[in-house]
Amino acid sequence: MPTTPAMRFLDPKILRSIAHIELRARLLVEGMYASRHRSPYYGFSVEFVDHREYSPGDEPRTIDWKMLARTERYFVKRFEMESNMNVVCLLDTSRSMGYAPSREGRLSKLEYGSYLAASVCFLVQRQQDSPGLVTFGEAIRDFVPPKQGLRHLYTILARLEAIQAQGQTDLPEVLEAIGQRLTRRGIVLLLSDCYGEPARVVEGLRHLVAKGQEVILLHVMDHDEVTFPFKALTTFRDMESGVSLMSDPLRQRPLYLNRLDRFRTSIASGTVACGADYRFLDTIEPIELVLRDYLLYRRERTR
Repeated sequence: MPTTPAMRFLDPKILRSIAHIELRARLLVEGMYASRHRSPYYGFSVEFVDHREYSPGDEPRTIDWKMLARTERYFVKRFEMESNMNVVCLLDTSRSMGYAPSREGRLSKLEYGSYLAASVCFLVQRQQDSPGLVTFGEAIRDFVPPKQGLRHLYTILARLEAIQAQGQTDLPEVLEAIGQRLTRRGIVLLLSDCYGEPARVVEGLRHLVAKGQEVILLHVMDHDEVTFPFKALTTFRDMESGVSLMSDPLRQRPLYLNRLDRFRTSIASGTVACGADYRFLDTIEPIELVLRDYLLYRRERTR
C-alpha cells in the first residue's frame, strides 16, 4: 500500500476485512454505466420485466416471436437495466468532531469518520460505482461530486487528509442543501456525532429520504462521551459554543448517562422511523469490524 499522505486513511487491515463484500443499493438507483444495481429505467440485460407493443424503430432482436405466434401481434421484450450507483459520504468536520481523547493511540471522531469514509469510497470505486465526498459544519465546506475512476478516488483521499475540525454544526440546514444538490438517487452515508436537537437532526434526514436517497447514519461518539470516565472536579467546555462549566463528574455521571441514553434513543428511533439506516459507533470499536459487520448485515437484508 502506498505511504503517501493522501493514502493515510486507507488502512490495509480495514480493506482486507471488506475485500470480498460489496455495498449494494436497497432501493432503485439511477446511472449511466452498466453495473450491478437495479435501475428504474429499461435497457438490455438478462432480467426480463414485461412486454410492450412493437413500435417502428425497435430492434428486431427484441421481438418475442412466441408472442407473435400466439397473438398474431408484435411485442418486444423489456429488460431491467443495470446501473452504476452514487455513494456520497457526508463527513461532519465541526469542532465537536475533533475531541482529542486523553489516552494516546485513540482516534478523534473526525479521524475515525475519515477512515470509514476513505474505506467506503475505496470499496465503491473498486466495484465500479461512483464515490463522492461532502464535508460540512454550519454549511457545506467541500463538495466532491460522485464520479468513477482512481484519479477521482485520490482526489477524495487528498481532501480527507487536508480537513480539520472547525466551526459549529447545523446538520438540518446542511442535509437540506445536500438534498437540493444531489440530483440522482443513490446512497448517502452520514458520519457525524449528531450534535444538536434530535428532532431537527431527524427532520434533516427525513428531507433526504423524501428526495429518494437511501440514507445511512453512522452516529460516531468518542468513548469518553459514551462512558463519562471522569472522576476529579473538572471544567467541561462545549467545543462548539465555547461555554464552560465546572462540575463534579461522580455526582453528575448518572444524570449525564441518562440524558445521553435519551439522546441516542431519539436519534435512533427517529432515523429508523423516517426510513433510514442507523448504527451507533463508539470510537473504541475496531473500524474493520464495524464496517465489515454492517456490510454483511446489508448483504443479508437485501437477499
